[in-house]
Amino acid sequence: GFTCAAANEMEAERFQELAKVMKKKNVKLGEDQLSCLVKMVTLHGIPKDLDSYPKDLLLFLSPSDYAATGSCRQYFANIGKANLDVLHRESSQRKQLLLEALACLEIPGTQVDEENAEILGRLVCDLGGEYIRSSGGNLLKQLSQCEFFLPNQEEAIRRVISSGNTTFGPPVMWSAFTLNELSGLIPVFDHSILQKIPKNALSLWLKNFAHDSPLSREQLGTVVEELLPTRHKRADGCPPDKQITEVVLNDDLMPIYYTPEELHACLKNVSLENHLSQILTYPFSIQQLAVLKRNLDEKYPDGYPESLLPKLGPLITFITPEEVSRWNITSADVLAVLLKNEPLDDQASAILKRYLGLGNALNATALNAIGTKYVCLLNAAELNTIDSNSLKLASLNPSACSEVTKDILYAKAKRAFSDQHYLPAYYELIEPYLGGAPGVDLRALSKDNVNMKVSTLATLRRDSLLNLTLSEVQGLLGMNLRDLEKWQNKSPIREWVQMQKQSELDKLHVGLTGGTQEGYINIVMPKFQSPSSASLGTVAMTLHLLPTLLISFLMMLVLS
Repeated sequence: GFTCAAANEMEAERFQELAKVMKKKNVKLGEDQLSCLVKMVTLHGIPKDLDSYPKDLLLFLSPSDYAATGSCRQYFANIGKANLDVLHRESSQRKQLLLEALACLEIPGTQVDEENAEILGRLVCDLGGEYIRSSGGNLLKQLSQCEFFLPNQEEAIRRVISSGNTTFGPPVMWSAFTLNELSGLIPVFDHSILQKIPKNALSLWLKNFAHDSPLSREQLGTVVEELLPTRHKRADGCPPDKQITEVVLNDDLMPIYYTPEELHACLKNVSLENHLSQILTYPFSIQQLAVLKRNLDEKYPDGYPESLLPKLGPLITFITPEEVSRWNITSADVLAVLLKNEPLDDQASAILKRYLGLGNALNATALNAIGTKYVCLLNAAELNTIDSNSLKLASLNPSACSEVTKDILYAKAKRAFSDQHYLPAYYELIEPYLGGAPGVDLRALSKDNVNMKVSTLATLRRDSLLNLTLSEVQGLLGMNLRDLEKWQNKSPIREWVQMQKQSELDKLHVGLTGGTQEGYINIVMPKFQSPSSASLGTVAMTLHLLPTLLISFLMMLVLS
């Protein structure tokens, strides 16, 4: 719940105490919170006891900032244990950290030894494919902790694994324990690698270690697929030794016992309703999931009963909009369960259309189910049915939606939180909706010491931002003003900067360039649009005119 707005109410020394307590309590903070935290902690200079603060704080500092606390190796050893994903993968900040780490550890080429890999920790996740190939198996332990890989990294990992020249040996020699050590890399393995791993090792790993692995049900399904026969015989009926009993239904290794054809044959006389929620947590392959859906379709040719809808889980990906139109979605709770499965937009849109078509309200439960992921799918008529009070209990961020959506939701959010307008919490509540705020409301906020993030400033209505003065933007950003330089080349902030006098921008001392020089004027003109398009705002045109010629020209117009 820590916010930058609340931080302003504390003295610097007291704030540093708070930050140290955050480390002791292992508080997880987001990028914006950490960015604010580091500004407050270093307000009167860099502390000499940075190790007393949350490790993630170091992501926003440099080795030179850490010098009074320890060496650059110590700094990067801490960075390697920090939550690197706080920073976006492609951010310049994260790329700079990696470059500085390689320089500190004196790694001139692309080969990283085990000792340096240990120090780099999670920074290994950002090393390119050439580093992975050159370092052999030295990086595999750290790479298995990564949540995401680029294509060239995946290709390099497969090449290193396939070579067999690692401490883990070739895949044909692997055991369940080997798989457990490398479990984070299993989604990267292709068929050529998986087929070499002994099937008993895969089975044992699924049985004993899969529950604790970072892999999703879908990713485990690819492992199951490798354990099934490659040539599926057409089943003439359910084999006697594969009858689906209560014991089988309660066995989470059930998927490896049946080919898709066998599963279809053996499900014919089995009632799945009581076990559906449970078995859909098992790692069935895509083909097996399709069989489970076919079984339900055969049992309910006229559409699924409402009692079955909350149990569909991953089967939701096989559902068509036409099938959804036959469902009876009568409660927001059912809607919440359906959307929790993260259907594709066209499926989610059909589910929402059916829910609203049956006369259900967009109450707080429904809005939280829709969330930021699907709020942009709602049209103006649907948005206008929302009761403002429902937004008090909902968590939405429509910043990626159309101007119409943002305008409607801002007006409703403003009404919803009007009773808290003079409280410090008001800004935190209204901030996700500010993309629809008119200029007059932003001017009022600029006097409230809100410390707006520059990323929020960039999502404001174009016409609202371009009409803000330099002092008003300065008032909105507060302690985040220095971050404006990083965004000055991105629209619409670029256009706002171009409209300011460069001499005034220079007074901010934050490195902004591109403002209007003396002898220029800005003419702001509306950009014409088709009736169907969203407002594109205004564009700034800068004309370089000698003052004397401009005056003469204007006088001629007046006299003509």
